[in-house]
Amino acid sequence: MESDRQIMKKNGIWISWEIQRRNKGISSSLKWPLYEIVYEDKRYRRYLKSLYKTTNILLKEKPDIVIAQNPSILLSFFVLLLKPLFRYKCVIDAHNAGLFPYEGKSKLLMRLSQLMQKFADCTIVTNHELAKIVANNNGTAFVLPDMIPDVPENRHYNISKSEVTFAYICTYSKDEPYMELIEAAKNLPEDFSIYFTGNYIGKVDLDMVPSNIKILGFLPEKEYWGLISSVDAIIVLTLRENCLVCGAYEAVSIKKPMILSKTSVIKKHFYKGCIYTRPYAEDLQDAMHQFYDRKEMLKKEVAELKIDLELHWKKQFDEFRDFLMHMS
Repeated sequence: MESDRQIMKKNGIWISWEIQRRNKGISSSLKWPLYEIVYEDKRYRRYLKSLYKTTNILLKEKPDIVIAQNPSILLSFFVLLLKPLFRYKCVIDAHNAGLFPYEGKSKLLMRLSQLMQKFADCTIVTNHELAKIVANNNGTAFVLPDMIPDVPENRHYNISKSEVTFAYICTYSKDEPYMELIEAAKNLPEDFSIYFTGNYIGKVDLDMVPSNIKILGFLPEKEYWGLISSVDAIIVLTLRENCLVCGAYEAVSIKKPMILSKTSVIKKHFYKGCIYTRPYAEDLQDAMHQFYDRKEMLKKEVAELKIDLELHWKKQFDEFRDFLMHMS
């Protein structure tokens, strides 16, 4: 296509200081190289190594456009700071934690985030509510949700036979009400099994967990996909009002019904195949019972949702690619 040939005239790169599925999806669609700079050293040594590596990449690639993931706010600030020296366009892919570092509790970091939105050539966000925030900070926003991910082959995970099984996708962050879900499970039938993913060390006392919850810890990629492919439904919860949770995209990709947080942004984007809930034990119990009663209809709906979201994303991505192509 003509637009494909034109966009390749823009020498663009994508840089991230963590491994995140969104980066892979969009950068590969742009056919731009993705640099995932991940070191396991102590914080300050890791930062110094990452800054050095980032600088070397910029010197080597001499890009016209750099897309930097925020978080890290340090990476995004550094790429923005070097913009006049290297003469590239700076685009920041801002997650919720990028717009609101430390949940918005640091005045200094919030001010830095606002200035970055103002001076970046564009800030990519996942929904229109976040775009309004960027606009209020005198920035240019572009709305591009996550891409529905590809599902790996040869995935498998053995789960115990239960009447109904759920996978709870969790990172044990402050915005995730995992303790409320544990409380909810205590009053569920024993044959309602919930598998918790994610690194729980230091977050959950296993002695306090009821028998119908299985704490799995961090799973390798194929085991993780095997698990979420084997259960009846996926649970993903957040306390953030304007957050589109990554786990919901994964659930859509394998056509699994979802139990999601009852926020306007989530309900608007994931508008079928879901049960929506408030983050309280009684509400979570009710949501799981609702799923059990409606599971066949929800399965049909989420298959329809996948088709809708893939078509919508393709349209938004084409607009985004054209936006980059005409960035002067």
